[in-house]
Amino acid sequence: MNRREFIFTSAASTLLLSSGCTAPPPPRTSVIAAPAGNLQGHVIDGVQRFLGIPYAQPPFGERRWRAPVRRPRWSGVLQATGYGQICPQTGGLLSNSLLEGEDCLNLNIWTPDPSARDLPVMVWAHGGGQISGSGANELYDGGHFAREGVVLVTCNRRLGAEGFLYLEELFGDGIGPGNLGMQDLICVLQWVADNIQAFGGNPNNVTLFGESGGAAATQATITTPGCVGLVHKAILQSGGHAVQRPATATAIARHVTERLNIRAGDLDALRQVPWQQFIALYPDLETRTDWAQPQIYLPVINKHMPTHPVDAPHVGIGLDIDYLIGSCRDEINLFSLFLELEGSQFERRARQVVAAAGASWSDVMAGYAQSRPQLDASECFKAALGDMWFRVPSLRIADGHQRYSARGTYVYLFEWSSPLLGAAHALDLMVFGNGLALPFLAGFKDYDGTAEFMRKAWVAFAKSGNPQVAGHGWPPYRQQQATLSINQTPALIAEPYRQQFPMLEPVIERNWLQAGL
Repeated sequence: MNRREFIFTSAASTLLLSSGCTAPPPPRTSVIAAPAGNLQGHVIDGVQRFLGIPYAQPPFGERRWRAPVRRPRWSGVLQATGYGQICPQTGGLLSNSLLEGEDCLNLNIWTPDPSARDLPVMVWAHGGGQISGSGANELYDGGHFAREGVVLVTCNRRLGAEGFLYLEELFGDGIGPGNLGMQDLICVLQWVADNIQAFGGNPNNVTLFGESGGAAATQATITTPGCVGLVHKAILQSGGHAVQRPATATAIARHVTERLNIRAGDLDALRQVPWQQFIALYPDLETRTDWAQPQIYLPVINKHMPTHPVDAPHVGIGLDIDYLIGSCRDEINLFSLFLELEGSQFERRARQVVAAAGASWSDVMAGYAQSRPQLDASECFKAALGDMWFRVPSLRIADGHQRYSARGTYVYLFEWSSPLLGAAHALDLMVFGNGLALPFLAGFKDYDGTAEFMRKAWVAFAKSGNPQVAGHGWPPYRQQQATLSINQTPALIAEPYRQQFPMLEPVIERNWLQAGL
């Protein structure tokens, strides 16, 4: 969501990557002959793992702020046995095992059997609010998914200024189009379409999924015209789904280039600026609340992505894709650990969404007090902030999809609660089966059963477009806004959110691009 979110994800990575004794190296796989080139990985607990596979040329030098260029076929055998460089991060802490660098457009694959045929493929878009994160976080290790019969892919994409600085109006068409992170994901999907059969996967059954900034990136990618036909199913976990407008994005770019003493049009000079300098400018940008919509670096509405991602299904985009979409009940509790919520970007965005519904803030607060009487006023405030940022835009996407698409639409609310954080943002990453992020804050309550249910539901959805797991009914959303509570005992929610808060119905129905959201 912001760089504090990356502190969360990277701290988890640090905990997971630290180890004591040095173990002997795992056995190597057979050499895989893929169209991109021959490669060899490791076998770990019966799963074949291939790391650091380059899918595009380094996006620097002459290729900086341009669309990704596919990597040519390499010669020899690529030893895909370690994570590659990750893309420059605009904040947060890094594990010593992860190296930022210019050759960062790479991906990682876990497969149960490269000789298999037509296994479902799941491509993960990492979180981090479009400014940080990577596919190399060990929290995203795909071993458990592979053991469920899935080919799991994680990847890096350009972030921060490298991915979302909008430069076209200052430097010309095709330079910094404002959505290079999405174009990178499309390049990953094209690589998967061309190569994944060599790993046992079915290129005609690809699920793109992500959490937080990764869910927002997933929906923005689907909204980008070049994605058509590359994604067959989508899972959106706690996406924020916000955008920048060209005027504001250009003002940001002008401010940045002026701070760097770069004249408009002098692309050579701009490309020579070390990426670290753009990162150093970010704290100043964060203080500009007039530019945060609600963040600084977001996909930009323009000819490269002319539709607001939240409006996409309402205008006919993504209707050939099955959707599984949801959020966490207590999203904002995580962020309350790191920042003062009053006056924050979260409150500004929440009030903006409520105003777009034509509702009063006091009426919404009264609705929370009535629907969740166990919460005090401060807790109701936090619940509203999390829902306006994550849940309401998710419901607009789900509403449009179930209304206009013949494909499946499934909605959930993650309600497994840790003793200290409740059902907070990113606890749903337990779906990977690699532990909880920040476990020392989340407590030691058992979560294995909930994590296993989620993973089996996600895999069932990837296989068939239906997330039903034996013994647990999960009707589609079009049946009375059916919403599954994911908890120790999954169950259907008796009164969906839209019935609890009818005053917010207009913002779920309203066009967000026209509303300025």
